[in-house]
Amino acid sequence: MSTAARGLIAIDKVGNKIRFYDPDTLCQATEIAAPEPCVHELAISPDGATAFVPLYGDGIYGSNKNPNNKVMVVDLAARAVADVIALGEHLAPHGMTATRAGRLLVACDLSNALLRIDPRRRAIEAVFKIPGKGAHFIAALADESKLYCSNKEGALAVFDLARETFVASLPMAGPGITAGNGSGGEGLAVAPDGKRVFTVDNHVSELHAIDTATDREVARVPLVMNALTNVKRSRLHRLAVSGDGGTLIVTNYASGLAWIIDTDDLARQTLVTVAKGPQGIAFAPDGRSALIANHDSGIITRIDLAARRADAVFDGGAGIEVLAFF
Repeated sequence: MSTAARGLIAIDKVGNKIRFYDPDTLCQATEIAAPEPCVHELAISPDGATAFVPLYGDGIYGSNKNPNNKVMVVDLAARAVADVIALGEHLAPHGMTATRAGRLLVACDLSNALLRIDPRRRAIEAVFKIPGKGAHFIAALADESKLYCSNKEGALAVFDLARETFVASLPMAGPGITAGNGSGGEGLAVAPDGKRVFTVDNHVSELHAIDTATDREVARVPLVMNALTNVKRSRLHRLAVSGDGGTLIVTNYASGLAWIIDTDDLARQTLVTVAKGPQGIAFAPDGRSALIANHDSGIITRIDLAARRADAVFDGGAGIEVLAFF
């Protein structure tokens, strides 16, 4: 395939490494060992020059006995660590997004705090308390007017980036579900035009579509043939929208399944079996394919978007959580 990308970066959480792949052949070109535990997530600067990777700690949410408090800064041209930013008392950094103004926004799940960081000065400029429990993923609209923050044990929180305040909460739980396991959501995806945000709840694993103009839910659609899984275990769904805005892919970590969904008709879904522990999704810049990282299997699955099927697998290190073309 020809992607017209400079590279592919992958965050190997299990191996605690940052891996770089040739974007066309998907053969590994080089790797960086993280200096401390443990790499989890990824944000790329709007200019494509820098990647940010949090050092979360040696565990997972709910069992992170030695939480870390740092963010690695990676020079994408050099494929090398350029800096490490310490976050002080703010523990377990996870979801991140980088802004056009050169700032990094980071959600720390143990601190339940949203940080605004100036990476050049290694300075935390502001700290905002996130309403809810278990802040995990964040996603900003393309115009950077709003940011959405998922809570593993609570409502989806909406942050006004201009006013720098949380302005709304959208419950993820169904009737009769109280705070705790199964009450929140995790993965998020924002449509490129900024009109909708998509997420999946941890209770019955339904797809939610949110109108960003009103911050109200406008659709809730079951994922077809979704496997029933234990609500006390991770029900992580990850989501990504294609560059043209027409296709949404959802993965279900607990089931080994992925869905290819039309954003204009959320009920039009193609179920694809991938491999154990699917997580991160990366759409190729040419729009023809998407990659799914199978965290528990050490492989990357390629999806042919026109045929709506998996057509190849590639080595994926020890266990990649998230990956992105740049």
